[in-house]
Amino acid sequence: MPHRFPDPAKRHEEPFGWWGYRSEPPSPLSIVELIALGSLDARTAAFLWMAMARRATVLVIGVPPEAGKTTTLTALLAFLSPDVRLIYLRGWYERFDFLDSADPARSYLLCNEISPHLPTYLWGPGVRRLFEAVRAGYGMGATLHAASAADAFQTLTSFPLEVPPELLCGVDLVLTLGVGTGPSGETLRRLMRIEVIHNRDGQPEPETIAERDVLRGPLDSRPGRLTGVLAARFGYDAEVAIAEMARRERFLTRLQEDGVLGVDAVRDAIREFAGD
Repeated sequence: MPHRFPDPAKRHEEPFGWWGYRSEPPSPLSIVELIALGSLDARTAAFLWMAMARRATVLVIGVPPEAGKTTTLTALLAFLSPDVRLIYLRGWYERFDFLDSADPARSYLLCNEISPHLPTYLWGPGVRRLFEAVRAGYGMGATLHAASAADAFQTLTSFPLEVPPELLCGVDLVLTLGVGTGPSGETLRRLMRIEVIHNRDGQPEPETIAERDVLRGPLDSRPGRLTGVLAARFGYDAEVAIAEMARRERFLTRLQEDGVLGVDAVRDAIREFAGD
């Protein structure tokens, strides 16, 4: 699908080539729809909600195409505070001119994919600039074709990107997705793993905190492990993290049970919850 060169004055708040080869997906999915479809459970979604509320820097990865990377990242944006400015990058055309005026502490950078496959994707020197912006205090969400955090970091630190490892320590979470076929021939898209990234003497060290052994198996997301990350990585009080993650899990489960599934309805419900 052809893409026009973007107007230099185009607002970064407007997505540019966000869905890659497609102009739009058939129907964007909310986080509650992803729960209903079995991609992840309400507990894990509640954990991600609390992480995104602190502008977590997230890589959503997967090896096969159509694994749901962009769909998942888009759904997670409902968890950001409404006062956070979304800044959509413009692939090969990105000049990072917003760095002169944007407030890093109130901004979230969005990269549809780190890849050389389309001019609307980010590649080359711009990738390093993206991670430099993360070090400067920007939140960030991006997708990448990779099988694990280690695999993603191998791509990012190797030629031609050569992102210094210490910059990758700014990544908070890596979400790995898988795709396959269900018993009736239906397509299954699943969150297979969540890794939190530690800084070990300037080297990014992944730790798995939730994992699914096989595509059709359950997601092992132990509450103590998740709330520990919320406390250690995102600055929540430990007791508050336990209570709030459970409260959000119940809320998301109730939305699913009540049939509140649409993107706009879920976003509005989350904002109302956050403001109560």
